[in-house]
Amino acid sequence: MKNSKKVISLIMAALMLFTCAAFASCSNDATDGGAYNIPIVCGETGMNSDCGIATYGVNYYNLGVAAGDMAADILLNGADVSTMPVQTDPEPALSVNAAVAGEIGFTIPEEIAAKGSAGDTTIAVNPVAEAIVNEGGDFTVGILQLVQHVALDQSNKGFQDQLSVRMSEAGKTVTILDQNAAGDQSNCVTIADSFVAQKVDLIYTIATSAAQAAASATEESKTPVLFCAVTDPISAGLTESMEVPGGNVSGVSDINPVADQIDLIAELLGKDDVKIGLLYTSAETNSVFQINLAKAECDAKGYAYVDKGIGDINDIEAAFIALAAEGVDAIYIPTDNVLANGAANVHSINIGG
Repeated sequence: MKNSKKVISLIMAALMLFTCAAFASCSNDATDGGAYNIPIVCGETGMNSDCGIATYGVNYYNLGVAAGDMAADILLNGADVSTMPVQTDPEPALSVNAAVAGEIGFTIPEEIAAKGSAGDTTIAVNPVAEAIVNEGGDFTVGILQLVQHVALDQSNKGFQDQLSVRMSEAGKTVTILDQNAAGDQSNCVTIADSFVAQKVDLIYTIATSAAQAAASATEESKTPVLFCAVTDPISAGLTESMEVPGGNVSGVSDINPVADQIDLIAELLGKDDVKIGLLYTSAETNSVFQINLAKAECDAKGYAYVDKGIGDINDIEAAFIALAAEGVDAIYIPTDNVLANGAANVHSINIGG
């Protein structure tokens, strides 16, 4: 009996030692506080400011400014929207985020830090407040924004700022009806229909689904529609081509240099045998389009990759953890409305916050 108790005691002690060792091993696999500290490259600068270490990114305020110029040309000069080429950011700037890099313990290579800009690349526009009136303006413009987040908000602001400048220069005023659909497609349709009913002179839409709702609502009226934050207007059925839209819809695409962004990951890590996690929203056409471009670049350069699509913002943590479990060296997030709205969440998960 004594021998049996002794054997049991020895077994229990061994099990405790094994459990402690296993726990220590598991603990060593993660950094303090459960942090992952994975380098992230985002599709646009606003997201990169929240959770990325560097990117070649478009500036959404600047895109809005370009759309504001297009709107002014239509309203003031009678430009034909059907022949106005879709605009893009001609030279997305390389920006670095030393703050996020420091938080995850990543050192940005000197050659990248030297050519990158940590400063503001936003076009300087001095808005003219008195050119925008609550009612009775020379023109009325409806703004339909899909959802509120930093990138789309900047597209809205850049548009209004530049339009106010152009109106002031021409001695005109504009009444702006600014509506947000709160991420609901049915709201987009309702707002677009209301703008047509109010006979606005132009509709400015921000994000693909908002543009599609306005395009559908103006099929009969042919009210000019300009979009921003649309990655692939052709596949979205908004334009016939980038050069000659062909209908009553044109605008500014937020397509970013996906291939350059993917290659930047290898440059940041200083190696070609990288494994990249691709995080995106599977229901967003623009996001899927960019992820396909990212996969093509990975295939061309021999980078390994694994992708995780999410349905909504509540899926971010599980998807991030799944990518981390795959042993990815870095994560790429394209221009994506849901993930832009949840960029701070991504960073919090990454640093174990």
